[in-house]
Amino acid sequence: MPSTTTAKTLLDSKEIREIYSVSPDQSTFEALQLMEKKDVGAVAVMEDGRLEGILTEREYARRIVLCGKTSRHTPVFDTMNREFPKVSPETTIEECMKIMTATRFRYVAVLKDESFVGLISIGDIVKLIIARQQADIEHLQRYITGI
Repeated sequence: MPSTTTAKTLLDSKEIREIYSVSPDQSTFEALQLMEKKDVGAVAVMEDGRLEGILTEREYARRIVLCGKTSRHTPVFDTMNREFPKVSPETTIEECMKIMTATRFRYVAVLKDESFVGLISIGDIVKLIIARQQADIEHLQRYITGI
């Protein structure tokens, strides 16, 4: 995978480009309903157009289930992660992977001039790598067979 692939390139290539978000005041249950409906593992937590945090399935498990709380009565503000990795659209995918590995966080937020652009998951990166490897394999097969 060329290191010129950037966070912007990956976001532009995603099948679903919509940003799913909730407010800090919504219940964690409502956020989980959105995550289930959209089949995503994380949502952005936005307030007044600013990214305030990220809510992932991991935060739900650790901050609700393990603490004996209920998601219907716990606001997203109490569940979300406020400390998460941030990258620029120009950050390479290789660097995103390094950041995810170092921080043990499965998502990075992409911000351009402090404005939230989107989330990249480790799954997004894996899909990209597999697609690139498949394209390389097909190219080599055509080269070898002369087709």
